[in-house]
Amino acid sequence: MTIPTLLRRSTLLVLLLLAVPAQAQRTIETRKDTVFAFFRDADTGLNYAAAAARVLETATRPDGLAMLEELTTIVTPDPTERFRMTTVYVRLHDILPDSMRARIEYIWASFPLRPFDGEHEEVAYYSSLYLMCHFGGTDAAFYNGRSLNENRNDARAWLLHWMQEVTERGQRQFDSPTYAALMLVSMVLLRDFAPDEDMRRRSELMAQWLLADFAHDYLNGAYCGAHARENMLASLLNPVASDMSGPGWLYFGDGPQVYGREQFFLALSDFTPLDAIVELAINRTEPYESWERKRSAVRYRSSDLGKYAKTGAYDTDAEDVPRYTYMHPLFAMGSIPGGQVQPREQHSWDVTWIPKDPQKPATLFVMHPYFDPVGLRPFIPHSPEIALRAIGLLDSYFGTVTQPAAGSPFEDVFQHRNTLIALYDIGQVSRFPLVAGFLPPEYKKMDVDSTRSGWITINTGDVYLAVYPLAPYRIVDGMFGKHLFSPHKRNGVIVHVAGRNTAGSYEQFRKAVRETKVDTSRFASDASIRYTTPDGDVFAFTFAGTRTVNGESVMMKEDMLFDSPRLQSKRGSGALTIRSTEGDVTIDMRALRIDGATR
Repeated sequence: MTIPTLLRRSTLLVLLLLAVPAQAQRTIETRKDTVFAFFRDADTGLNYAAAAARVLETATRPDGLAMLEELTTIVTPDPTERFRMTTVYVRLHDILPDSMRARIEYIWASFPLRPFDGEHEEVAYYSSLYLMCHFGGTDAAFYNGRSLNENRNDARAWLLHWMQEVTERGQRQFDSPTYAALMLVSMVLLRDFAPDEDMRRRSELMAQWLLADFAHDYLNGAYCGAHARENMLASLLNPVASDMSGPGWLYFGDGPQVYGREQFFLALSDFTPLDAIVELAINRTEPYESWERKRSAVRYRSSDLGKYAKTGAYDTDAEDVPRYTYMHPLFAMGSIPGGQVQPREQHSWDVTWIPKDPQKPATLFVMHPYFDPVGLRPFIPHSPEIALRAIGLLDSYFGTVTQPAAGSPFEDVFQHRNTLIALYDIGQVSRFPLVAGFLPPEYKKMDVDSTRSGWITINTGDVYLAVYPLAPYRIVDGMFGKHLFSPHKRNGVIVHVAGRNTAGSYEQFRKAVRETKVDTSRFASDASIRYTTPDGDVFAFTFAGTRTVNGESVMMKEDMLFDSPRLQSKRGSGALTIRSTEGDVTIDMRALRIDGATR
């Protein structure tokens, strides 16, 4: 079997997709042992997970200590690596030699960090700072010149504020397949080692909350739907290969077997998800719709993009970001209303399904690869040109026509159940005035009927896909699959998805889709279309204008943070209720308790 090793940017993350024997998934303890053994024995390169695994075993301890020596010789300003170093320091504190503990304490005292590149780095930094204030002793020193008490109070205040904002108003860097794992590890580490009971309890509840949010959008190893930020090219094009797929396999026991460093650090803890969360992740017997209220990245300035500052019913200068997902037993379609809610790495919508072969991509999406210094003005408090150069150093894909993730002020998305329409009205941009899409490389049949019905239909086996481009396009072979390019500023696609269990044969699906009505008579004049789905629903959608299904507006309830048959939370309540077959379970961040849990 070919085992791909997928590397993220300059880090040394290792993800492996393997065939999983049934007995390997029976219990979470067995899976933890499997993860530990992998990082102890496999050649994953130089990284803190492999070093920790070796230090924890007496026979391999000298090798692990040698790895730690090398890792801490050249000190990086990366907050994520500082967190991983601190995680090893805290978890292995009692077995590390005095010289290694002193070395790590010296690094904290002497070497500054670069500015944070997102919420995940802030969470990791303040979690590790809070713990170093305890484990470093009363004479601990810090590179920022603040005293131990000042750093401890600062870290605690930031963490409590972040927890309250996420659980009452919605997360900013939401549902990230790349970065959510780091935030989860941070909470579990605080849960296990914070010196005070209050922080340990809050962190336990926060870890359960983050896992419930993840489980709600989880399908057999994949984190589905829209994501505030996703960096890894491999996971964008193959969702079961993301950083969060590792915790998914560890805690839920389904999907392909995946190994990752954050998963390893979770495997060292006795933390386990609530039974209701596991059921939320793997019970996919009936389809459901879900709404989640998230928030954009912090805006320091207005977007200053004229009419594009408003996209239909959604004001892209507002903080609130409604996130919608249709979860089916065989696939998921999810989206936010478009616009730009993050400075980079935004993934506004996709379709993801369960593949026959987990090493083959099973996702479809279309986007505008927006790249312009003006787009960074709201989010980064530097001149746009300096911000552009800084991001280019962090993200090698940013600023290329093939970048797989980017929010655009010229995109407007409207979804209802298993049908989605994405419209593009690209203004004056100097680079990439086009629409790009990713189509799956693995399918039983693809029919491109560009001259008659206009539909592209794809048979993946259990899931059927239909795509209707609204402007001329071409399909080319590319990395991980086929790519669709359309060099027209006024553009868009209609996407309809169905499972074989409800649509019947592929021929029936293809016939039904080709017979649907697409009215583009007003598309050229005012970017407006009407579409009647195979199920009889009538979409009316205008870019930066009205959006209705069967004449009615489809909006998220104003007072809800989570709203689905499986997950409920009122905005501002700090309480999240999980509906399970054994009864409701509520995570209450204000009362600091879990009600209704079976364990």
